[in-house]
Amino acid sequence: MSVAYLILAHAWPAMLKELVTAINKPKEMVFVHLDKKTAMPPFEKLLAGRCTFIEQRENIAWGSFSMVQATLHLLQTALAAGTFDYYCLLSGCDYPIKPVQAFEAHLAAHPGNEYIQCRNIAELPPKFKKRYTGFFLFENRSAFLKRMNFGITKIQRLFYNRKPYANKSIFYGSQWWTLTGACVKHIMDFIAEHPDYTAYFKYTHVPDEMFFHTIIAGAAFSGKVQNDNLRCIVFDGEKSNPKIWTMADKETLLQSPAYFARKFDLSIDSGIVEFFKNYRINE
Repeated sequence: MSVAYLILAHAWPAMLKELVTAINKPKEMVFVHLDKKTAMPPFEKLLAGRCTFIEQRENIAWGSFSMVQATLHLLQTALAAGTFDYYCLLSGCDYPIKPVQAFEAHLAAHPGNEYIQCRNIAELPPKFKKRYTGFFLFENRSAFLKRMNFGITKIQRLFYNRKPYANKSIFYGSQWWTLTGACVKHIMDFIAEHPDYTAYFKYTHVPDEMFFHTIIAGAAFSGKVQNDNLRCIVFDGEKSNPKIWTMADKETLLQSPAYFARKFDLSIDSGIVEFFKNYRINE
């Protein structure tokens, strides 16, 4: 079972080192996109020879298409490096809560399954539909312009609401996934054959939670979608940031069926990472 690990990182080199060390694979199987705003040297110093830092880097802004573009850069680099059975997208502040060998054994035991959360937006509360009915033109700009854009879209929707791409259903889910090589090839082929698809999603809000999902849901792979990304991620109420795990959450994570959890911050609680490091070794 060969797995390419694709990591989106923007800060915290020490945490990224913990993740890459836990994955423990040759650098040709671990690909890292580092936010263009972030200085590379501290990361290269800590992770020399442990992973591949991809050359194409995006200036990431939350909620913008830059997140999708960075993910596509990771996929393109990994595809050029070789053939993999699965492609696993992680955040730089993720950490395995079970041995990586167990994760890969699970994938091998269920060949062809696509591990991605995927729900029809039409079945969700109306606020999710607003992600594509308005034109979000300034998602990669200043906070002021982004706030102004939200005001503009409110007015725009009084007169015109964007339709879904090609009048097909839009699907939504967590941006983090593990997909088969065949599924990834289909995604890249679809994008190459339908440039208007990428153009459509460039002006949506938080497209990383719709872009890949909508392609997969409309393909033959939809029957293998597990609606489970094998991650333990918890959001506190309406906050846009996930909960940061601490030692107080140890039992919750131990009981989770997930293989990875997000989010960890060594400056808040390094003990929880150390605990799972020892737990995986003892397992």
